[in-house]
Amino acid sequence: MGQRGLIGLLVASAFAVASCGSSEPSALAPGGTLPQSAGEIRTINDSAVAGDVADRVSDNTTRCIVRLHGKGSSGGATSSDGDGVLIVRPTGNEDGWGGRQWMYFPESRWAEARDVVSSALVANGCGQAVINGFSNGAAFAASLFCSGETFNGVVKGYVIDDPVTDTATDDCAPAPDVDVVMYWTTAIAQQPGTDCATIDWTCAGGTTIDVATYADNLGTTVTPSPFTDHKWYRDAPEITTFLNA
Repeated sequence: MGQRGLIGLLVASAFAVASCGSSEPSALAPGGTLPQSAGEIRTINDSAVAGDVADRVSDNTTRCIVRLHGKGSSGGATSSDGDGVLIVRPTGNEDGWGGRQWMYFPESRWAEARDVVSSALVANGCGQAVINGFSNGAAFAASLFCSGETFNGVVKGYVIDDPVTDTATDDCAPAPDVDVVMYWTTAIAQQPGTDCATIDWTCAGGTTIDVATYADNLGTTVTPSPFTDHKWYRDAPEITTFLNA
């Protein structure tokens, strides 16, 4: 998780709620100006705020849900769900569809995207976390899961929602005792082998694979989403279950 002396806050982004990814991927690229990155960390000068973050880092009990947005959307400021769980919203490491996206290949870009998430966890003092990704963010989340990434034991589970089904799950080797579930709406289903460049999707390997193979690679099954359109199931029960396990 980095040095404990590193204390910071996520930089809040101005972003449209409607751009949370419900239109991604689609033929319509969202417009608007490029949002400021919420994955950036800045030093805290306010001693009261700094002390609060330091306490959360040291007690290792702060619970976090990390939302990884879809292509064309953005992150935002950290908030609380009312039960003391922090909702952490880092911003992707690449431009995409008028907003931001997660670029998780080749390896150097994966490490870059991984560091954005790591910095967000450190900045918010997360001691336990669930990674919840949607669409492009779900595909990045799956690549983290398959790489055995736990961020030094902080991440307890991955909730992967309507992912771009690419080859990032090939040779999947998750860490022991890390839970995973994959939701699927069927709205973005493509024929296996679809060339992602022709549909302006971001895919590891450049082509899609079938959803059953994708889920099997993850070591799970396809769980139907309650939605039939490409919409984020933010209240998936596994988020709470994994976090409290």
